[in-house]
Amino acid sequence: MIEEFRNKKANDQFLEQQLKNILKKSPPFVITQKEREIINTISNETKIHNKNNLTRTNAYLTFYHQHPEIHWAFLAHMVSRNGGYNMTDLKSPLLESFVESKQQTILFHFLERANALIFHDAYPQLLLYKKSKEDSTDYFDLLPYFHVSKFMIPIWKFFFTSQQSSLLTYALITNEQHYVEKHLMTLPFTKKTVLHSFTYLLQEKLGFTHVLFPFKRYRFLNKHSLAGLEVHDFSSVKTRIDTGKKLYSILFSKNWLTSFSQFATKYEHTASRHDYWPHIFTNNKMNANKIYSPPLDKAWEDVPHIFQKYQDWYFDFSQIRNFHTPFNIEFQVISKNVKHDLKLIKALSTMKDLLT
Repeated sequence: MIEEFRNKKANDQFLEQQLKNILKKSPPFVITQKEREIINTISNETKIHNKNNLTRTNAYLTFYHQHPEIHWAFLAHMVSRNGGYNMTDLKSPLLESFVESKQQTILFHFLERANALIFHDAYPQLLLYKKSKEDSTDYFDLLPYFHVSKFMIPIWKFFFTSQQSSLLTYALITNEQHYVEKHLMTLPFTKKTVLHSFTYLLQEKLGFTHVLFPFKRYRFLNKHSLAGLEVHDFSSVKTRIDTGKKLYSILFSKNWLTSFSQFATKYEHTASRHDYWPHIFTNNKMNANKIYSPPLDKAWEDVPHIFQKYQDWYFDFSQIRNFHTPFNIEFQVISKNVKHDLKLIKALSTMKDLLT
């Protein structure tokens, strides 16, 4: 136990020094023909899979199946599923009565942009790891060519030899939330039209910002139970990072990870809530007995994205000090909470229809 503690302390000190040193270095400028081909291949593959929420979500899961040591890929898959649900919720009759068509579109583009930004930044990292693994060669000095923060270079190098899955997961959670913070959350348009809007507050207060992980609590039942948590104060980068760590703790729970994985593998992501609760939701608009939750391709068209070359978010070690500190949370089944919120918004929706 003492020796293990010493090794961890030595590793932490080594990584901390590497993270401080990287701030003093400039990105490489000379690359070989092979490296140029790697960059082009990864860039093209990322662009192909960054088509919409469905392609991104499925790409994460495929990668995780091939490289299960990359825990973040499965976390990203499950969180991206929830992003898809939030997109199609905007076309659900429950929220449609509260949200005007223009505001629906604004909120969808906000969710879509966040989903696309994270994939654009993270997926090349995953593919570069895959190539490094295949060739038994460290290619992580190429990360700046994908405009990935220099913060991730020593992280990936350390992981390549240590295989510390949790540390990498915490780093990617930190990196992606700072990336979204810089490139989306702090933009004046986002603050004015999304984060300060009545509709956003409505969604947050009525529980439509749950992040849900379906699983089989009892094998003999066909219905899925729901684990997860409710997200509040989405505008705070620290809150989003803490939330990511909590979700990681829930998803990789020793007792339930297999069941989460079985759900993800068995049920193809369509972004309809019918995927996990077909006894309550329907993906068929003609079924009046259940809540209509459309699949993504029936709710929204694909959105083309332009990704500009922004400045790195990482400029001082104090930004990420103790980034690898775990944030554990007690595993809870929240199915009843979700049903309660559904009943509440259904009642409010009915009341609004009666008053208009």
